[in-house]
Amino acid sequence: MEARVTLMDEGIPFRFSIQGLPEGKALTGQEIEKELLKSLEASHGTSLDSLWGLAVLYQQTGNLDQASGCMRQYIELTKDVEKLGASYLALGQLEESRRDFVAAAKFYLEALTLEPCLPHTWYFIHNNLGYSLNQTGQYAAATSYLQRAVAIDPTRPNAYKNLGLAHQGLGNLAEAAEFFIAATQANAADSRSLDHLTALLEANPALEVDVPNLRERVEACHRAAEFAQGQQPDFAAHWTKLRARQKAKWWQFWKR
Repeated sequence: MEARVTLMDEGIPFRFSIQGLPEGKALTGQEIEKELLKSLEASHGTSLDSLWGLAVLYQQTGNLDQASGCMRQYIELTKDVEKLGASYLALGQLEESRRDFVAAAKFYLEALTLEPCLPHTWYFIHNNLGYSLNQTGQYAAATSYLQRAVAIDPTRPNAYKNLGLAHQGLGNLAEAAEFFIAATQANAADSRSLDHLTALLEANPALEVDVPNLRERVEACHRAAEFAQGQQPDFAAHWTKLRARQKAKWWQFWKR
């Protein structure tokens, strides 16, 4: 769960997300894997939820071949178009983790042919395809997919950021600055666009003359980002607390 908050700075609207603290048990990766494998075995290898969970776990722990294998098995077991679209999106993300952006783009293009209906999936297929094209220097091709992503969901920062990078690659520096600002306005808790904007200004100080009120808007972005970061919960402390509480319960159980 996450909350969305809007704030104003010098008349400029900023939104930011506050990540919700996870509920349930505080489990290690090995414990999660054990539970998911047990569930998968009980289903004779057909539990889509278990396969998806394992793919996510293996990606997060760097076991990319295992993650890919689980996702391909998932694809073989479903004919649901939405699930297939999400699966090819996940395979593309795995290739991104390998830094193979050509392969990633192929999976995203495959996902586009499935036309998933959920906006979240459809947004990230377009956004990630644009991102991968950026990584291979195909900036002009990337912009159309990224603009489509913004049209699907203008409240997310990712496509604005990637449009900024595409325009920077094309040499459209003023447009790049505007998109980095738009990304920060969409979610000031995500500092990546502001980092790109800061670097762009340091390398091209003349932009402050070319773009109206740029310095004031950048300063507002920094204030909003600092405020948004200050509102985020301490996930490490929360996990440690849950884990300690869990161990205490186990100890009380075995003392009986």
